Amino acid sequence: MQHCDILVVGAGPAGSTAALEAAKNGSRVFLIDKRRILGEPVQCAEFVPKLLLNEVDISRKCIVQDVKTMKTYLQNGECTETYSPGYMLNRKIFDRELAMNAAEKGVDLRVNTLCVSKLGNKVAINEGGKKELIVPKVIIGADGSRSTVGQWINSNNSDFITALQYSVPLVSSMDFTEIYFDKRFYGGYGWLFPKGKFANVGAGVKLGVKSELNTSLSLIVKRFVTFLEKNEKVENTFLSKTGGLIPVSGPLNSIKDNILLVGDAAGQTNAITGGGIPQAIICGKIAGQIAGKAIQVGDISVLEEYKYEWQTIFWNELNRSKLRRQFLESNWGQLDKIVKKCWTAFREYYEE
Repeated sequence: MQHCDILVVGAGPAGSTAALEAAKNGSRVFLIDKRRILGEPVQCAEFVPKLLLNEVDISRKCIVQDVKTMKTYLQNGECTETYSPGYMLNRKIFDRELAMNAAEKGVDLRVNTLCVSKLGNKVAINEGGKKELIVPKVIIGADGSRSTVGQWINSNNSDFITALQYSVPLVSSMDFTEIYFDKRFYGGYGWLFPKGKFANVGAGVKLGVKSELNTSLSLIVKRFVTFLEKNEKVENTFLSKTGGLIPVSGPLNSIKDNILLVGDAAGQTNAITGGGIPQAIICGKIAGQIAGKAIQVGDISVLEEYKYEWQTIFWNELNRSKLRRQFLESNWGQLDKIVKKCWTAFREYYEE
């Protein structure tokens, strides 16, 4: 049995950032992740806004290319281009760098380690088949959309978009991302995000509800790739694929007793765009700092500050995205009429 100040479950951007910040305050931090290799599989379109550089150091090793604008295509053929400066990342390298930065600050990083259960003040883990009990003073759940830690405080995502993405060759280089709205992508959209000579092409949808019923998401995305090929944007060659669930329930209760939730586990993902890396980094930083402060002063009630700090920054936008999603899904049959109220590229999205 081992004791620690803070146990962070999940070594994605949220968890690694939280662990790093907590360690800066001198706390003894354990950071565990169930994956054997951090950063894999990639379940992300890999775009981040340039403003994220204000919150985290992103090395050039992580950056595949710069992005200048976003093009949004509607069903009626209308295309709107908006200024959207950012980077396409290599998430494998990015996630590993964040975790290694935490380890260099003294965080005890353990991969291939499953968080099994919580028994009173003890947390059971399984590290490569070896069972162990950890006794933490604070627990930070950064373990994704189906959070084990979230289950311990009855705070779980209940609504999801299913995403599937392929890596395909680009016909020519691009310095912009593309978003496509179409009735076949019920509740979501298709995307083409450039990565040098290649591109991430995918879609996120609510399967089996008003989409192409009885059609698999794989077939939906393959038809989308064929459409892009006909428009001479990509080659119809599949190099790799990834997928997963994107939580769109909106923000959840993120604190109870000595437990904090952050990132997807806390519902801090934008329910319209599906974007979550900036929120994960910023909220992870807040969680780590406040958890470290609670350990320093010996007062767990300090953790309450976490909820107020992150909600001050993100609540309004996350709540707006949740309401826009509800409106989008309930009016999907009128997609052409309502889409501008439901996508961040248009001013109608921000109007009450």
